Amino acid sequence: MQQQKASKSVYTLSGVRAVVVVGVFAAVTAVLSQLSVPIGPVPISCSLLAVYVTGLLLPVKPAFLSQLVYLLLGVVGVPVFAGFQAGAARLAGPTGGYLLVYPVMAALIAALMRVFDKRLAGKSLALRAAGISGILLLALLVCYAGGTAWFTIFSGGHFEEALTLTVLPFIVWDIAKIALCVVFTLAARERLKKVLRGKAAR
Repeated sequence: MQQQKASKSVYTLSGVRAVVVVGVFAAVTAVLSQLSVPIGPVPISCSLLAVYVTGLLLPVKPAFLSQLVYLLLGVVGVPVFAGFQAGAARLAGPTGGYLLVYPVMAALIAALMRVFDKRLAGKSLALRAAGISGILLLALLVCYAGGTAWFTIFSGGHFEEALTLTVLPFIVWDIAKIALCVVFTLAARERLKKVLRGKAAR
């Protein structure tokens, strides 16, 4: 029973710590979103790095809430979106779908990483790297699908045209972000998760 409780605690945060962690990761997303290069309707930014790291480090609920808080901050006028933009119009516009899927992406990664921890812990480095890559690629596909469908509806164009404008220019950069997160996860994830749970070694 004690072992079951200990295992469960790995995937939960509670009380003040949970609130603080949600706020911190919302802030991290806001900061990384400003590292962007406008190249078209959708800028190249580091915001997806924040979404990936959120899902990799947090349990499902805090991961979802941190990205939801990030979006709500932007809606109420805090300039957290790329290029220090803010406002509900940013989400309601043609490219808003790519932002609206952030909470879903973070929660999906967190849920799948829980399965990863149970199934692939202690496996070979190559197998673990492949597992993490697959999880992040799936989340990226959610981003592409949701954002492109939203863009297609609002722009009145064809899905293929939307892919050309809002997906194809970003694939190389997005794969690079995933590779970076895989290295980060293998190198530092367990240590950082202990810090977030307040169990850092003293």
